[in-house]
Amino acid sequence: MENLFNKILSQIPDYKEFLTVDELNNSSKKLAKQYPEKAALMEIGKARNNESIYCLRIGDGRLKALLFAFPHPNEPIGSMTLEYLSWKLVKDDEFRNRMNTTWYIIKCIDPFGARLNEGWFKGEWTPKKYVLNYYRPPGYNQVEWTFPIEYKTLKFNNPVPETKALMEIISEIKPDFIASLHNAGFCGAYFYLSNPIPEIYNKLHEISNIFKIPIHMGEPETPYIVKFADAIFKMPSVTETYEYIAKHTGKDPAKIIKHGASSDEYAKRVNKNVLTIVCEVPYIYDDRISNTTKIGVKRRDIILLGLNFQKKQLKKLSKKLRQVEPYINKESPFYEALSEFIRVGEEYSKVEEKWAKTSPETDRQATVAEAFDAAGAVIHFYAMLRLGLFYRLIKEKVDEEKKLKRCYKWILKEIDLQEREFKKLAEYKVIPIRNLVGVQLGAILYGIWSKIKT
Repeated sequence: MENLFNKILSQIPDYKEFLTVDELNNSSKKLAKQYPEKAALMEIGKARNNESIYCLRIGDGRLKALLFAFPHPNEPIGSMTLEYLSWKLVKDDEFRNRMNTTWYIIKCIDPFGARLNEGWFKGEWTPKKYVLNYYRPPGYNQVEWTFPIEYKTLKFNNPVPETKALMEIISEIKPDFIASLHNAGFCGAYFYLSNPIPEIYNKLHEISNIFKIPIHMGEPETPYIVKFADAIFKMPSVTETYEYIAKHTGKDPAKIIKHGASSDEYAKRVNKNVLTIVCEVPYIYDDRISNTTKIGVKRRDIILLGLNFQKKQLKKLSKKLRQVEPYINKESPFYEALSEFIRVGEEYSKVEEKWAKTSPETDRQATVAEAFDAAGAVIHFYAMLRLGLFYRLIKEKVDEEKKLKRCYKWILKEIDLQEREFKKLAEYKVIPIRNLVGVQLGAILYGIWSKIKT
């Protein structure tokens, strides 16, 4: 299969921009119409704005694979991976037959949220364009994190419509393999696996190297994550989040966690042997993200530096938001997202601060990658995204409410400041979409092949 995979990966087009929801849907309709003997297009549910969610069914192999893009609506890379894969499967009979898989391909599971990001899909990618057109819902409205869960004091049973659509297809087909096609923003490539698969770790690293994306050697997304290998981790779960919070705070974790379980946790209830792979690739990177040279400063001090900045910014944003609340639209998706991200950010900062101060893991020297991650990502890049939500919230009403004009100028000035600081710090490179697709698709192919061989 090695030669076949190399051929498939080498033929990925040189995509220059991301496709819109309409473009993705039209492509799927065209594919199903052009290859009716190989593919069928199904409507599997409705999004929260009542538009259809489509799924392509391709092939009739033994293994059942469910792949869905836009698990978070600011993450379109997976849609391009599925765009290429879907057409390749119907055009390349050898590839389709040798994979022995029935493919269920959802190019956009969250059309409502994806449409709110389309302002940055076309043309050259820049941090500011991304920030000014950014949208991501709060956890309790995210497709990936609203599957039902009952664990100790945590009870969540309010899946969004898009999650209900996934629940139905998971229950119906009982997939053997799931790829929830996430992507990150500014980091290196890293991977989550629901089960340890040592035989593919080197392949994942090789694919990243082939497509010139360094693996992520900065801080993991969560301190409690289980590491299988460099940049390869066990899929996180809401129950692990619960226990982490319980350990590092006196609060009931259910008072902090307002979302549900992941698609992987739900799928395991249907098929305990399901394998889930998540491949996180960024839009931009800096070579320092893979530099493991020690810098003579404790990891603890670096983490606390980033947390201190984050707490100050959240406090400032919270104050500004209270000032403008009488004049903005509280039904806006941007208000909902911003207010919840402020709440969650403040709560999790306290938990992570206690962990950083008490964990023996943070007592060693930090590396260049970890220090750069804290400064470049936490302090500047991801801080800009919260500012972007605030900007879009104010922009909705600034022409109607004169009292918002001062805040509107402030937020634009703040975004410009953070962008300048980010550009001073980061010698970032924008990654070609083709390379991002290559790493994601390679992870999918080797993951499915590991299942086929068992």
